[in-house]
Amino acid sequence: MQIPPLTIEFVLLQISVAFSPGLIIALVVNESVQKGRIHGLQVAYGAATGAIGITVITATVITYIISLIPEILTFIYIFGIIYIIYKGIKTLLDEGYDTTKIHSASFTSGLKINLANPKMWVFYLSVLPLFVENEATVFFSLIFLGVITILINLFADISYALLSSYLFNNSSLIVKRYINIISGVCLIGVGIYLFFSRFF
Repeated sequence: MQIPPLTIEFVLLQISVAFSPGLIIALVVNESVQKGRIHGLQVAYGAATGAIGITVITATVITYIISLIPEILTFIYIFGIIYIIYKGIKTLLDEGYDTTKIHSASFTSGLKINLANPKMWVFYLSVLPLFVENEATVFFSLIFLGVITILINLFADISYALLSSYLFNNSSLIVKRYINIISGVCLIGVGIYLFFSRFF
């Protein structure tokens, strides 16, 4: 079975975002180091649970808006591409994350942080619709893309939890920097590609 090109682009984008160190990963690493990997994994599961709620809500909202104003999809495309490139530049310039500023977390806090994170909502509302190939099945396409997003993010969070002892060391700051550089370049590349493939 041939994999649709947009699916490949989407997976590449999601991997770039998921493995770029951010707040949830900082929480995962901090909990894993301070209390053990089980607590880090609980943060990851909580974040994934929150992402399920975001997926369903954003899929419903986008489907409803598109049914009212089909032309808005073009605006969502433009905003989504701009956001991807912005995220890539921000990731590229980011030096890493500081776990000393992160307070104790658990499944509940992982859940709350994802649900209360405006960046998550912006990402789901603006980026996922870029990869909807059939406007007649917007809702189910967004749910499918949301599930892929959740699984990739969960895999990334679990990986960080299991590697937390190494990633927490100051000597590994260079590793975090390399991760950010690779993720940032991939995000910018995908954003530029999507712009030209959509509008030229």
